[in-house]
Amino acid sequence: MSQHATELCILLVDDTYGALTSCVFQTLRSYGRLPFRILLQHTDLSPNELKHSLAVLIQQHLVLWYTPLGDETTYYEAHWPSAYALARSGKLVKIVEDRFGDLAGDLLSNLLLLGHARVGDLAKAYNAVQSDGMLGSVSEGQALSEDGLPNGLGNNHTSAGTKKRGPNLEDLHSVLDALLRTGFIIPVHESHFRSAADNRSEAERELKRNNDSFQGALKGEKKMEFEQAIDGKLDQWRDGLDMQTKDTSGRGRKRRLEDDRNGVDRKRMRMSNGLANGMNGHAGHPHALDDFYLDDNLVLRVNHDKFAVAARSARLIELSERYISKATSRVYAQLLSRLEGNLLRCNNRRPSEDDDEDDPTSWPTSIPANELSPVFQEDVDLAGAIGRVAPNKVDRNRFIHPKKRRKKTLFDSNDAGVENVDSTDEDEDMGDIVENGNISEVNEDRDLVNGDADYGSEVKVEKEDHFPIYSDVRSRVELIRQHLLLLAEHPLGFAEYIKRTPTKPEQWTINFRSLARQLRQMELENTIATRFGPGATRLVRIFLEKGKLDEKAITSIGLINQKLMRSILTAMHEAGYLELQEIPRDNARQPSRTMFLWYFDPDRCRQKLLEETYKAMARCLQRARVEKEAVQLTIDKANRTDVVGKEDEYLGVDERMALSTWREKEERLLGEVGRLDDLVAVLRDF
Repeated sequence: MSQHATELCILLVDDTYGALTSCVFQTLRSYGRLPFRILLQHTDLSPNELKHSLAVLIQQHLVLWYTPLGDETTYYEAHWPSAYALARSGKLVKIVEDRFGDLAGDLLSNLLLLGHARVGDLAKAYNAVQSDGMLGSVSEGQALSEDGLPNGLGNNHTSAGTKKRGPNLEDLHSVLDALLRTGFIIPVHESHFRSAADNRSEAERELKRNNDSFQGALKGEKKMEFEQAIDGKLDQWRDGLDMQTKDTSGRGRKRRLEDDRNGVDRKRMRMSNGLANGMNGHAGHPHALDDFYLDDNLVLRVNHDKFAVAARSARLIELSERYISKATSRVYAQLLSRLEGNLLRCNNRRPSEDDDEDDPTSWPTSIPANELSPVFQEDVDLAGAIGRVAPNKVDRNRFIHPKKRRKKTLFDSNDAGVENVDSTDEDEDMGDIVENGNISEVNEDRDLVNGDADYGSEVKVEKEDHFPIYSDVRSRVELIRQHLLLLAEHPLGFAEYIKRTPTKPEQWTINFRSLARQLRQMELENTIATRFGPGATRLVRIFLEKGKLDEKAITSIGLINQKLMRSILTAMHEAGYLELQEIPRDNARQPSRTMFLWYFDPDRCRQKLLEETYKAMARCLQRARVEKEAVQLTIDKANRTDVVGKEDEYLGVDERMALSTWREKEERLLGEVGRLDDLVAVLRDF
């Protein structure tokens, strides 16, 4: 971990939990893994202070601990990913509120505050009571969640002598169940408090103890089987998966709810990605998701990896709306929502695995287009952003994955495959489609920007022999397919088309790893263009395509003035974005007999930009602290209980002006930290 990342994590811990805990965290980051006795010497704290600090840090998963077998010494080490996640707390709550409602956001904020908590303790803290009738409506559950916590947790506080009625118990358990099903929260396992190396040692010891076939020296296939068993055990500990069924739906349920008033068991609602039928994955309140309570002894924590998946989906939806249309982005959002259910993190591949990112077997499960149709409402105009083209002028093999492409086929309107025709005819057919993917020969929509349709007007299409009217052939499924084809045809490859077989219909999936690689490249190019100009981006693309080049080759390929080219190369080399390799032509190693090759290393450039981003985030937090210290006396006065709500009466004009200026500066600085965190997510997490 770099110096700037360590500095950023220490600042986040200090701002959130105070100087005492940040002192312990900083010591562990500086000296590494330490036992209690050595840690006590380095921190100069009393034993009680150190124990209390370690208790807080362990509760928040900021410090990992491990006691080796046969050794009474416990070792502690700092866990920097949990410390960095403190910068994303507000984003995590916002994502959950948008998808599951206010009660889910309030539950998640308290789990972030507590680190982990039992289901029974959360129910008591919310003063949840079992309802007399069936589950209340969505609005009732959300209104009750605004009453706050009687024990002071959350944003709203109750008075010392009163207890407000919280959400009913069914709502609380259904929300927790929905978050558990979708992977935003996970059951706590003892492995979550150990480092990766300690977990691997424990997994090896447990497998050898319980399986006689893994005893002794292992070679060949037996060793590979042992490594796979270790990876499976680590996945089971990490995600709480049932290794027999790979299912998480049964975790933590213990007793059935029955309606004694009618003597009929409540029917289990059909689930789709953790939500009931008719509810999309980005809005609404998960209501009556199951007919089981969660076990009161089940301990839950936040799964930060799942939020990286949600952030990646949001970024892809934004790009699809920018490059294609708003209607297409809504179709893409539903496709992403369906595929998200199978992903608990952005990259499920372990570092030891060396599979091809273009291998479809490593992608998420594919789905047919007709499964996306029921989630769209009638008021969603899918036809407004689609131009019409003759079926014989579309070659779907252009956006089928190359490994799956065996013979070039043209599809007719009934999706029947026709053997490859002469290449010149195919080129002539595709000539009517312009280079940027837009389809010609379609009348341009009036007063429409980026595909946003006018819902009050009728979409008109010129009726020819190969251009039927929308009402004749465009069912909802067909419209969704057309939007998916636009996504697949885009140069970024938002989606991938899998041809139908005699046993399966056509399928759609997403190559997330390819998209993540392209997103990282886009961020690198945007940064380079901003700092060094558009000519630098042109040089980077040349290096990516051609590899290592000397100045003569760069000048001839890029058609750039040599003086301008040298200034750009020198500036980028000094900043660390370009590398220079010297290759002597003989043993004399004279400069005149040496070749100087320039090249661009994307991984090294990404790490460089990542470190600069960490540094910028740390400087923003430090600046916010300095601005706060300048008006600390005024802030303390404004936070007094007798002043809150009466600022105009007790604070002077200058004090109110100072508070307003400070709040504006802090908002700008924290907003910049959030934008920099978006860049970190693309470069590191996606």
